[in-house]
Amino acid sequence: MYYTEIIKIIESGMRKDPVKVASYSRLLAKKMEADGENRGSTRILSALNRVGGSQAVMDTLTTLPVDQESRLDIAEIDYAPSVEHIILSKSVQAVLDDFRDTIQSKNKMISMGLNLRTTLLLYGPPGCGKTSAAKYLASELKLPLVTARFDTLISSLLGNTAKNIHRIFAYAKKQPCILFLDEFDAIAKARDDAHELGELKRVVNSLLQNIDDFSQEGILLAATNHAGMLDKAVWRRFQTVIELPAPERDEIRRFIRQFPKIADDSGITETQWKHILGTMEGLSYSDIKDIVQNMLKKAVLQKKMEIGILDYIIEVFLFKHHGNYSQVDMIQYLSDHGVTQKVIGDHFRISERQVRNYLGKGVRNYGETASN
Repeated sequence: MYYTEIIKIIESGMRKDPVKVASYSRLLAKKMEADGENRGSTRILSALNRVGGSQAVMDTLTTLPVDQESRLDIAEIDYAPSVEHIILSKSVQAVLDDFRDTIQSKNKMISMGLNLRTTLLLYGPPGCGKTSAAKYLASELKLPLVTARFDTLISSLLGNTAKNIHRIFAYAKKQPCILFLDEFDAIAKARDDAHELGELKRVVNSLLQNIDDFSQEGILLAATNHAGMLDKAVWRRFQTVIELPAPERDEIRRFIRQFPKIADDSGITETQWKHILGTMEGLSYSDIKDIVQNMLKKAVLQKKMEIGILDYIIEVFLFKHHGNYSQVDMIQYLSDHGVTQKVIGDHFRISERQVRNYLGKGVRNYGETASN
């Protein structure tokens, strides 16, 4: 059955809100079509087209909420989110898919007396997949992703931030979508922070009220890099909470495999892969993406047909040292992480004996740095 959509259409009609009527009618038609009820779906869409409901929905979607002071948009919308290179641990993937399945089965749960909040909080270090997880859910559910823009949402005028928060929630309630509050700690900080002014308390109170109202029917996602900064009351508003830590070795390996095969890496042994993955532990997906893309870029520019452990380890070293290192620093790092003295010597065009001398004595390669 389609209790959620039918109730929404009835409520919107009673409130004389044609935009919501059209939005949820289209969602109902989409679900009926997916269930094989094509005749009913077609009749709903035909009725919408006759009264111009489709255009009303599009007009509302394209008119984004704005900050009254700057007149800048405080949200952006992605109608068809796509996700590339998302790799998650099995435990995280299971919770994420359970959240998706809960949304897809909401009508059934309501009919059985269950009315769960579809709210999800994602937390963890930067670049570890929080935004990708939000896009993944939107893609799986075939819903637009409405993302708050905190650079314009937070206003310098007293009281305007709370008003902007309300505007975003009101906008998201007008049509089926997922509301995503990234960098959530910007507006959800603990109200007992001695360094914050009274305005913060008003903002958090407004946020809590809007979440309570929205979560009865809407889908809310939030993400933060600083979970410890969130107000305790904010945590209680989320039915599901997922930590996204830095990827482990298995996830890093799977992530690397998704990149284009610019050059052959089949010569890398399992032992060498352990060294490569070990150097990447603690890095985010975003960091690893930069490392691998830089390595592949160089393979293209240098017209390499093969890449090996040396290429990976050098790129990790460069990423971690930001140009501030000596040649012997790199030699030592390569040797410590599984690159043979012969390969090191060939790369730097020095003898294995010289390599051993540098490693044994810790000589700083004539005192020169690689950035000179």
